[in-house]
Order: sequence, then structure tokens, then C-alpha cells
Amino acid sequence: MNKLVIVLLMLPMIAMGQDAPLECDNNYGECGTPEMSGGGNAGGGGAILINNTDLGDTYQSADDYDDDGVEDSYDNCPRKSNSEQFDGDGDGVGDLCDNCRDTHNLNQWDLDGDGNGDLCDSDMDGDGVQNPIDNCLRSHNRDQSDIDEDGDGDACDRDIDNDGLDNLTDPCPMHEGDPTEDSEWCAPDLDGDGVQDYGFNADNCPGIHNPFQYDTDLDGSGDACDPDLDNDGIGNLQDNCNGVFNVNQIDEDRDGRGDEGCDDHFCFVVFGDEENCLDPNSVAKVYSPGIIVNTGDVATLRVFSNKPDTIISFTWSVKERMGGSKDTVKNPKGESSGHILFEHIIDERPTFAPKVPGEYMLNVSVEFTDGEVAQHDVPVLVGGSVIPSNSTGCMMNPGVSDASPLFLMLLLMLPFCIRSRENV
Repeated sequence: MNKLVIVLLMLPMIAMGQDAPLECDNNYGECGTPEMSGGGNAGGGGAILINNTDLGDTYQSADDYDDDGVEDSYDNCPRKSNSEQFDGDGDGVGDLCDNCRDTHNLNQWDLDGDGNGDLCDSDMDGDGVQNPIDNCLRSHNRDQSDIDEDGDGDACDRDIDNDGLDNLTDPCPMHEGDPTEDSEWCAPDLDGDGVQDYGFNADNCPGIHNPFQYDTDLDGSGDACDPDLDNDGIGNLQDNCNGVFNVNQIDEDRDGRGDEGCDDHFCFVVFGDEENCLDPNSVAKVYSPGIIVNTGDVATLRVFSNKPDTIISFTWSVKERMGGSKDTVKNPKGESSGHILFEHIIDERPTFAPKVPGEYMLNVSVEFTDGEVAQHDVPVLVGGSVIPSNSTGCMMNPGVSDASPLFLMLLLMLPFCIRSRENV
């Protein structure tokens, strides 16, 4: 009988041991609506599905460009998904978008537009000469020419020959004294593009062959050496419409091409998957992003379509599975109740919690209210170790074999064994 008491006392611990914690309790910031945001499950989809933090308004109604669950006004990387909001150097710019991750640089200045901020760039002007020995730290001058040997390279020296005359007014800026004595030095062209390097009408990219002298933003730096050739404050490598002034970087279909001058076709891209973009003017199409999880994690399945303002009915199924797996989709059928952007809002969101690692293929089939149908296969990559299918969270008593008949009868009368994980 003592064994029976032990088992019964253990039942509350088994039932409570795996209860999911509250999604948000206002201890670490403002909370949204947990049951609408999908961030309370364990795991949540690894690198592709997002664990939402519910800062600001609810996830479905917030302005969250990168879809990481953090409203743009709170997000330290508003255009790059980073739900954890890590900021190692404390400069207010998240690690995933900070051009100097270990150096405090809120302004994110990047002279040469190479993605490395000036404060941590060993070659600030991108001319191939390291900062400590560069005689023109902020001007591209690979040849390091210094005619007057005053320590200031010719590219940044206002008086190259040190004769007291500004280069722009000096009849021979490269040579002190009578220009007739050494006239070839008055208008050198070291890069051979037919434009003299210094003086009046000088080369706008000295040291770089650019005979046409294109200068899109008319800032005096030729396009061949200008890190921001449209002068919109966005470096060439980060600009989504290079050559067009678009400081707001508007990209409503999220394909990486700015709407103002660089994108003439709207096709909404989900999580960077441009190949499967959603064109509102094409035939009915449904989409759900691929998933990366570990065994035991619960992945929330999301549904996007090119007809988001239409109510859909959907059915999820497991199309391909690993041997030994009997996992199914929870809440596999239902209807949408609205939409945010191109994602359908589903009140009881489907989830998938695999117990066997490997590769799976899920399928979502959708019917739109106008009768059109569409389906999409969703790859699932599962890591971790096998969770046995009979893993119920109940501890078997090693002494059951010699238990009394009364004890065994009472055990059989228990309606079920409370599982340690959600039954999927």
C-alpha cells in the first residue's frame, strides 16, 4: 500500500512539471496579446519561424517590418529579424545590423560603404592602405603621393606643392615655382583616363580610371569611388535602390529592390524567399515558410497567400515523414479570420511537434471563398534526439512486479497517465 501512496503523490508533480511558462508577465517590457502572437511555445521554429517577444501592440496589428515580433519603434534592428534584440556594445543598434558590433557607434558612419563602420574599419577610405599609415585617412589615394612631403597626401592636401597657393588657383599645383620649367608636372594623369589628377577640372576619382567622370549626385566624387553615389545617406552596399535618392528605402513587397525607381513589379516576398513571392495579380497561390526545429519543440505553422483579404479554409497534413514517426499536425483544419499584410490570421493556429529527427514534408491545402484552390509543400528539418513515443512523463515503479493485486487493480483504474509534453 505504501507503493500506491508514493505513486499517487507523484501524480501532481508529473502533471505540473512541464507546464509552459507565461509568455509575457510585464517584468521585461510591455506585453501584447500572448495567444495571438504565437511566442509562448517552446522552440518556435529555429532560424526561420520567429519567437515573438510581444513588445508594443499585438503582433498581428503592430508595424513590424522584419516580422520578429518586436514593433519597429522598439526594434534595434527594424529591417533584420532579431527577436532577442542583442546589443553587445550598448549603442542602441542590434548586433545583427551593427556595422561595428563591438564598438559603440550609434551614428553607424561608414565612409567607404563596405559594411564596416569607420570606428572599426582598418581601412576607412577603402583604398587598400591601412589607417595607421594612410596619409589621407578619409580620401581614396592608393598611390599615397605626397609631392611636398608634408605628411598630407596629395589627395587631401589643399596645397600640394606647398607654395602658398590653393590647388584650385595654382597654375601648376604639382610643382613649386615657374611651371614652364617642368610643365609635364602641371597636369599629371597617373590613372591614364585622360583627366588631370589635380587642379582646375581635376579628376573626380584620382587613381581610378574613369574617363567619363560620371557623378550621379554631383557631389564632386565620381561614381567609381563614391561610397554613396546617390547621396541619400545609405551606402551603396546597403542601398536598395543604388543611384536613386531614396532615403526612406521603401520596399513594400520586401524583395530587396526599392519601390522608388528600382522595382516595377509588386510580388510580396516572405522571409527572403523571392522565388515563391506572392503576386496579387496571378493565379491563387498559398505559401508557408520552411521550418527548422529540434525534437520536442512546437513549431507554429503560418499561412500566407496572394489573396490575403479572402477568407480561406485550410487543411494541413504530413506528406513525408521519418521512419518510426507518427507525429501529426495539431489543429490541422480551420478557417482564417482576417489578415495582416499577406498572412492569414488563424485563431487556433496549427502546430507541429516532431519527436524523431530528420527531414519531413508537410502540405497545406487551401480553398478560397471564390472556389479557387491551392496547395504548398513545406520542408521541415528536425534536429535533436529521438523522443520515444511512449515517453509519457510517468515514472514506472521498479517494484511493480511484486506489488499486491489490490495495488495493480488501482493502477489499472487510473483513467490515463498525464503526459509530460503536450499531446500532439
